[in-house]
Amino acid sequence: MASAIRSLLSRLYPNTEDYTVTIVGLGGSGKTTLLYLLKLGQIVTTIPSIGFNVEAVNVTTATGKPFRMRGWDIGTGCGIQYLYGVITAYINSSEALIWVVDASDKERLEESVDALKNILFWADTDANRPKNMPPVLILANKSDKPNAMSLDYIRISFAKVTAGRLTSVFKTSMTGNTLVGTGLPEAFDWLQLALEISKSGKNPSLLKAVEPRMPNPRSQSTLAEKLESWLTRTETDSPPDELMARFNACRLPDWDHYTHIRIAYVILTKYGRKEGKDLIFKGLEKYISVSPQTKGRSFHVSMTYFWIQIVHFGIRNMPTTPSSIASPSPPLSEPNLASPDDFARFLLINPHVADGNLWSDYYTKDVMMSPKAKAEMVLPDKKPLPNLVVRDAITTFGV
Repeated sequence: MASAIRSLLSRLYPNTEDYTVTIVGLGGSGKTTLLYLLKLGQIVTTIPSIGFNVEAVNVTTATGKPFRMRGWDIGTGCGIQYLYGVITAYINSSEALIWVVDASDKERLEESVDALKNILFWADTDANRPKNMPPVLILANKSDKPNAMSLDYIRISFAKVTAGRLTSVFKTSMTGNTLVGTGLPEAFDWLQLALEISKSGKNPSLLKAVEPRMPNPRSQSTLAEKLESWLTRTETDSPPDELMARFNACRLPDWDHYTHIRIAYVILTKYGRKEGKDLIFKGLEKYISVSPQTKGRSFHVSMTYFWIQIVHFGIRNMPTTPSSIASPSPPLSEPNLASPDDFARFLLINPHVADGNLWSDYYTKDVMMSPKAKAEMVLPDKKPLPNLVVRDAITTFGV
């Protein structure tokens, strides 16, 4: 399972001297704040993330020994229970796992322990898992708050789940624009040592975790299976210009969720959001009215706007690569982070787009399927759409 994910990860993000580290935890625990404090040396105001934030960072350790890593911050804004299968592929392509827990939220501690147990179970039962499983660094974040749980209490809570692994728990507090006093230099000192032990082959034998509750996916196929099939499909995709020619001629070979997302991706990377949004709306309206593939269907304004926003957010959330820097420049208002040929990389960073029911995290069915939502743009009634706070902050700081 997830062989296409691993293959593309190794090809698009080849092994370098950097360590690859997956950063996971429940929503609101401080994962994204951690990554960008390491990246920028400053606190960036964040919102619940979806997709991945990926950054190469130089970490300051307590001993001063250089430590550089590529951090994959997994956004769990659409629910961590839908991501277990996907996370497995990323963890087993990484050299370490950082689990962030909110030490001030005792009510969710059991949920955090249970989520880590599920993730480690999936990783252990993966046929392609590495011989030595990645060490686990648990960060008891927000330990500066008056109601924070003690380090011993958190350590004992996670002890059964992490038994037999290279694991340690550290208090952290990310409140200022410096690493001094955060607990992070000491935590990364331990992680660096654990990685050296893991690479030496002296990792302790792994014990089987207690079998957790299996996830309850929205549909018959899990997100991991969908992502796997989508990434496999990118290998034989027609070039972007050919795709657009077929779209404009209303002769696409398929009219499915994958095709819709790729069309939106290609148009938005070529033309930017302002012009691209209008091209997508006009193109879809024309296609639905002309093509026999769409017989009996009608154009849905709110649903179309929702997916434009999600795809645009995903594009803007992509870190730069040499290939994207060399691509033709979009409008000046749009940072050049992706090219139309980067669709596979886009999917790796934003696996949530494969979930055709993602809209239900933001809208109730009554609102989204109402005649008004079909005829005009209606705002979500469950939670706001994701915005670009973090990536815009990166641009502002010039990093």
